Amino acid sequence: MSHYITKLSVQNFKSCRDLSVDLTEFVPLVGYNNAGKSNVLSALEWLFKDRLLSSSDFNDPVRDIVVEGEIVGVDEAILARLDVKHRRSIEGFVVDEKIRIRRTQSPDATKKGDIELSVYHPGGEYRSNPAGIWNAIKQLFPEPIRIAAMDNAAEDATKAKTTSTIGKLLAEFCTAVRQKNAGLIDRHLGAISRRLGADGNRRLPELNTIDNSINTKIEELFPGISLKLHFEIPTFEELFKSGTVKIYEGDDVARDFTAYGHGAQRSVQMALVRHLAEVKRGIDSPTTTLLLIDEPELYLHPFAIEQVREALHTLSKNGYQIVFSTHSAQMITADRAQHTLLIRKTADQGTYARKRLQDALNIVLPNAVAQSQHLFALSQSSSVLFANRVILTEGKTELRLLPHIYKLVSGYTLGQHQLAMVETGSVDSISKTLSVLHEMDIPALAIVDLDYAFRGGIRNGFITLLDEPMIKLLAMLRQMEVDGICALNGGLPTSSNSPISAAKAFELLAAKVEAVPYIAELHEKLLDKNIWLWKSGAIEAHLGLADKSEAVWAAFKISADTLGLEASCADFASVRDLSNWIGRV
Repeated sequence: MSHYITKLSVQNFKSCRDLSVDLTEFVPLVGYNNAGKSNVLSALEWLFKDRLLSSSDFNDPVRDIVVEGEIVGVDEAILARLDVKHRRSIEGFVVDEKIRIRRTQSPDATKKGDIELSVYHPGGEYRSNPAGIWNAIKQLFPEPIRIAAMDNAAEDATKAKTTSTIGKLLAEFCTAVRQKNAGLIDRHLGAISRRLGADGNRRLPELNTIDNSINTKIEELFPGISLKLHFEIPTFEELFKSGTVKIYEGDDVARDFTAYGHGAQRSVQMALVRHLAEVKRGIDSPTTTLLLIDEPELYLHPFAIEQVREALHTLSKNGYQIVFSTHSAQMITADRAQHTLLIRKTADQGTYARKRLQDALNIVLPNAVAQSQHLFALSQSSSVLFANRVILTEGKTELRLLPHIYKLVSGYTLGQHQLAMVETGSVDSISKTLSVLHEMDIPALAIVDLDYAFRGGIRNGFITLLDEPMIKLLAMLRQMEVDGICALNGGLPTSSNSPISAAKAFELLAAKVEAVPYIAELHEKLLDKNIWLWKSGAIEAHLGLADKSEAVWAAFKISADTLGLEASCADFASVRDLSNWIGRV
């Protein structure tokens, strides 16, 4: 897509007291109910839709509502497609292929003419309503298409068809039909106009009779004037804009869209969106149409949700900018999670957006290559975007068993407590990923194996080599090497050329009675950083698992369900304490 809105600023509009967000061509909005997601969509719609807002739209009734947007990609090719007069109106405001527009409504505005549309001039100030600018902007951004939540579907269907969602969608993808048949239909419409129009050359005789009768009476009251009845015939374009749909179900009896429930209505709307995506695929569009949707997944089957998601993404590459609110993780794929907006609301701030995943990565890990592993880990679980708190783990055993264990201990699922669990895949990723989530203002915890204290804990300054526990434990590891129990590399256990694995060496270290108090100290130090350290080496030692496999994990679940969690764990107290810590922190 060539041009789109890249920045949006909203002041004093509904719950958006002072909101600023960055946008891409495809933008999911995620947030809890009443966070203000729909208000963000409405503000974006108003920027390109000339309508008077009501008094209830003002957050502060004595301040102006101001919505500002920055459009990028307005290059020479785009300008060349505009009509000459529109190009002249707008090209003086384009700087580095960008243009900034602002719409302002004061509390005392009573008509659309009171709304101020201003454009940023390279001279350094906004200029109010430059001549021809609104028509030029409409050449770049036609009126947005808004598909509201289904509570409004019946109301939408009763509007004038040119303003209804369905009417707009039909008008969007019927261009080819209009172009192919315009001549034929216009001839028929012209024939009707000649019979019903005041100046028609083949007017119906009955109309002339009525005209003559009325004119006789007018002559008596006001000599010198006369009238002719006139019936305006719509153009072919207007006919298409007034289109709607009829629903058929088996018996060939047509029913109105509003005669069906929300599920059928939503299915029809999203089917139209999918067809629009097929029609527009590969078409080089000179305009960008905003398609703004509240919860496109509503009432749809899970497989249908994926179809709609991909249709919307296709549209975002073919002349549409897609912004939608969602409560469904299915609407956000791993590669698109980084651009998702996390919308929140507080009593003090009103509606605001947390940092996007991509923005947080740019701060914590400016190097693009270094970002890839963390981006992959965080985006694999789109539930991160919906959670109040994120739990990071480095292994699959935690991912497979801790949700089940948490439910047995607390009586609630992780989801019920708005918790999300993510496997980072590496102990080296834990600290940076915690920092990324901190930048996004998402509370996060981490669960790590004992070796983290000796590696990531040292590297990140949570623990130092001069701490007594570290001095004592490293000395014990050296003695284990002398005794032929394990091999060390750089002072730490290694699996290379060693009689046991590095993980087993840490487990044996943890089993030493003299090591227990020192490991407990490390555990407490890391708890202060919201990191849980497995004191017996790894979770498998606490659960009593001999292996890391699906079969072993399944057997543990069965045992915990039948015999009870306490009877199934080698160290139930630690497992219970971890579950309580997750729910409490």
